[in-house]
Amino acid sequence: MAFGHSILAMSGEESLAQVNREIEHPKLKNLKRAAIVIAIYSLIFTGGATLLASMLIPTWQRTHIYQDNLIAGLAMYMVGPMFWRIAFRIFVVIVGFLILSGAINTSMIGSTGVLMRVAEDGVLTDWFRKPHRKFGTSHRIVNLVFVLQMFTIIATRGNIITLGEAYAFGVIWSFTFNSLAMLVLRWKYHGERGWKVPPNLRIGKVEVPFGLISVFFVLLSTAIVNLFTKSVATVSGIVFAAVFFVIFSISERQNLRKHALTARQMKDHFQLEHQDTISRESVAIRSGGVMVTMRDAANPFALKWALSRTSTEDADVVVLSVRIMGVGGPEFLSAEDQSFSEHEQMVFTKAISVAESFGKKVSLLVVPAGDVFAALVQGANSLEIDSVVAGVSTKMTAEDQAYHMGQAWEALPEPKRQFNFYVIDPSGESKVFYIGPHAPNLSPDDVQLVHRLWLNMRRDPSVQDLHHSDIITYALTRLAGQYAREKQEIIRDLRNYRAAESPVTRRLGGGPNLNSSIPPAKPVAGQPRPPSKPQRYI
Repeated sequence: MAFGHSILAMSGEESLAQVNREIEHPKLKNLKRAAIVIAIYSLIFTGGATLLASMLIPTWQRTHIYQDNLIAGLAMYMVGPMFWRIAFRIFVVIVGFLILSGAINTSMIGSTGVLMRVAEDGVLTDWFRKPHRKFGTSHRIVNLVFVLQMFTIIATRGNIITLGEAYAFGVIWSFTFNSLAMLVLRWKYHGERGWKVPPNLRIGKVEVPFGLISVFFVLLSTAIVNLFTKSVATVSGIVFAAVFFVIFSISERQNLRKHALTARQMKDHFQLEHQDTISRESVAIRSGGVMVTMRDAANPFALKWALSRTSTEDADVVVLSVRIMGVGGPEFLSAEDQSFSEHEQMVFTKAISVAESFGKKVSLLVVPAGDVFAALVQGANSLEIDSVVAGVSTKMTAEDQAYHMGQAWEALPEPKRQFNFYVIDPSGESKVFYIGPHAPNLSPDDVQLVHRLWLNMRRDPSVQDLHHSDIITYALTRLAGQYAREKQEIIRDLRNYRAAESPVTRRLGGGPNLNSSIPPAKPVAGQPRPPSKPQRYI
């Protein structure tokens, strides 16, 4: 029972599920490190605060006034003037507000991910997943989560004890069913695993996961104890689960009939082939192609721009749609269980129509991912793409899109391939960015400066064999050494230097504006195609 009442301390572990897609490789090793850090911090902080409260707060005040808020009691019984103790208690309230705000954000992300997963599995209709016209988000699911959160706050009248018990009820039963699902998965999924919960005993050809079974029974026993000790949370949780079960069951039956008709219609248009990994062989394209990301069937201007400037005889064109997966995405679902949504069908139908209007061939690809930019760079790297074309976003500028592409590219493991990233607006104007290391675009003034330095230095007889590249290499090496010692001073000088530049000079130093130019029409397969006028580098 004591373990069941301390289940709220496991909220830090539960939060790992929300951020597991952003954890650096190797993911399993870093997940274990994060779990250990959270466990140690929870033990020291929770146990230490309780111990200090028992030592510092008088018994009557601790059991009658501060029994539900020991940290506030600690603030009031510290040594010092009353003014500073009250100020410290206000600080505790502010910090608690910020921590709980993060918990609310985590719950929103987790709830949205679960509902997205339910919709992707065909339980909810595609109406819930329809993107927002302006922002491209699943706004209906986000709004539904917000309404449910507001209903919970109003129904409980903001009672912290009731909310805490309800949270503990949800956490422990979520852990219980997750462990049961993992236990079932051990018997049904026979693929390669990066790690197994020890111990595992092999009896003949059957491996019995005793570690996973013990974890499940510990969680199940805790959940059953909570079921009988937290009556309010139990009744509320069961009613809530029953209502949603009825709604999901009715929606799933309606959705099955709709998907059955859609599946028959899709077979006339597309041949669906599920692959575990992305490769040129699986997509049947040549190296050095062009990849176009497409998310809106109503505005295929990026695809039209790419097809009008690409000869498919020389380079293949791949139309990629990124399927954003929530927490607990279907990594282990079979091909038959992963439904092809109505939105993706509309996007690819439009892509085929546009390609036929140009008389050119395109390849279609759906990639499930937790991050659009990571999916794009990984897809471009796996398919050996030379150019990635995307429409301008309604939520960020072309420069911001390129920045996120560059960040995702930096996170890729070696070996990784450089490529060009084009951002197209509805008018057909384009901006191009180099993703990966590249030679800088020096202005004529920069070239003249290097040449003058070279002439002056060669007057010394000891460096008669000096080259222009030697000057640049030496300058960069010296700057790197100074930056390691005088980081703040160099950053300040660089900021002042850029502020002192005129807009005309800066544009000449960074390359002319691309809005008035069109890149070459035919990319060369296997060879990066540098744009004629790059505007910015990543």
